[in-house]
Amino acid sequence: MADLPSDKVDEAKQVFECFDKKYEGKVDNFYIGDMLRSMGLYPTQAECEKRGQTKKAGEKTLKVEEFLPIVSEFYKMPAKNFGTYEDFMEGLKLFDKESNGMMSLAELTQVLVAMAEKLDPRVVEEILRSTETKDDAEGMFNYDVFVKALLKGPFPNES
Repeated sequence: MADLPSDKVDEAKQVFECFDKKYEGKVDNFYIGDMLRSMGLYPTQAECEKRGQTKKAGEKTLKVEEFLPIVSEFYKMPAKNFGTYEDFMEGLKLFDKESNGMMSLAELTQVLVAMAEKLDPRVVEEILRSTETKDDAEGMFNYDVFVKALLKGPFPNES
């Protein structure tokens, strides 16, 4: 594919082969997001569904030739599509009841595991651990520090 570097084409083909469970040159559309995430991309469920991901396995399949343009699309997206500092801060300010830069760690955890793009509780624990986010005696934490640590990384899938 001309608009995707050859190393990314090779990586996409390898990922595709890993998800091709029956070795038929086809992957269930249900796994589009999983394939993209295994390549270090961070699409939302909505973005994946817009590009053909199904809500249940077994409904539809795609070939590698159909997967490569999807990969290319995500590599072309500007970084801001994946959340900037300002985006995170604006979202978290909604939970800052006293407008003092603090929010409840329990509330953040609940939001991450129960709303919209749900995260597994173990993933949330890993995020909090890797960003060294801890609550104070009142159960609150400084979300500015959290966002800066989150955006700093580490990002294990980056080279």
